[in-house]
Parts: sequence; C-alpha cells; structure tokens
Amino acid sequence: MLTIPRAPARLALDIRRYWNGAPCPDARLHGRVELTADAEGLSLTASLPHQPAPRIPRAPRGTRVADLWKHDVVECFLVGAGGRYLEVELGAGGHFLVLSFTAPRELADAHEALVLPIDFASDSRGWRSRARLGWELVPPRLAALNAFVIASGSHLACTPVPGPEPDFHQPARFPRGALEVESRPSRTRPGR
Repeated sequence: MLTIPRAPARLALDIRRYWNGAPCPDARLHGRVELTADAEGLSLTASLPHQPAPRIPRAPRGTRVADLWKHDVVECFLVGAGGRYLEVELGAGGHFLVLSFTAPRELADAHEALVLPIDFASDSRGWRSRARLGWELVPPRLAALNAFVIASGSHLACTPVPGPEPDFHQPARFPRGALEVESRPSRTRPGR
C-alpha cells in the first residue's frame, strides 16, 4: 500500500522502468513524484532530468496546456474508492494539465478554467515542478495511485501497466493507495 503522509513527510514514487516493467537503463528518463497532504490539499512535486532534445510547449510558464502529454511530462494519477480518478500532468516548461475521469478514458471535467499556481525550477540536473491540489479536485477516499514519465519518445511507469502499448488509463491495475490520516476538512451539515 502506498500511503501519502501528512506534511512535512512525503511519499516518493520513483519512475525508473518502462511502462511494461522492463528496466530502463537511461537515467535521463528516470523521474520522480513526491506527494504530501495537509489541511488545504495535496502537494505534488514532479522532477525529471533535462532531455537531449526537450519537448516543451510554446506557452507561458504556469499555464494549462491541452495535450501536454505530447511533450516531456511527469504524470500522477489519483484514484478514488468509486473508480473516479484525477490525472495531473506537470511539464518540463512549467506547464500543467489536470483532468478528471469517471472511469477509464471517460472524461468528466477538463478543468479548462483551473488556475493552478506552479512552483517551477530548473538547474543543471533537471527540472522540478510543484503544484498544490485543493481537496475539491482530489477524488474522495483515495484507493490507488501511480506515476508516469513521457519523455524523449519513451513511456515509463512507477508501477507497470499491462498491454501491447502504453496505456496509463488503467486505474484498476494501479497499486493501492491511501492517505495516512484523512486530511480533508470535515464537512458538517448546518444544525448538526
């Protein structure tokens, strides 16, 4: 079970294998996602070394980019107990994409109006992008999660997924996940 702890502790998901589980010897493709929870929501940090021929969209840093997976990106999928899931993509140029699904590839919300402050940094080792997801975005009762890299034409996974080609939309195949302690603010009804 992968457990997202309360801040300041973090859950680290190292992404070092190809999507099908084969070892990836190229350390330039190895990414990482770190997750932590607090009363406000989840903090997600993605990092990846610089690629030899970076694929970065021509859009202002910090903006939402549709089809961000066509560029160098680190992704994290968060699955709720009912099968609904959230896909969060953070890109090599400081861009983001957040999508909600009711079931595999059944888009519920593209979050086109979402403003998501991105803390982006780049140095000689690579790039790092951090975003805070409010609890209203995160599927309730976290049940599973996984993380992926798409870079330089390669697809990597923290936990491999089956199939003849990369398909990250397989939430039933992801490792079980949970929050260390339910960090969401309790919702009480008026008069109770």
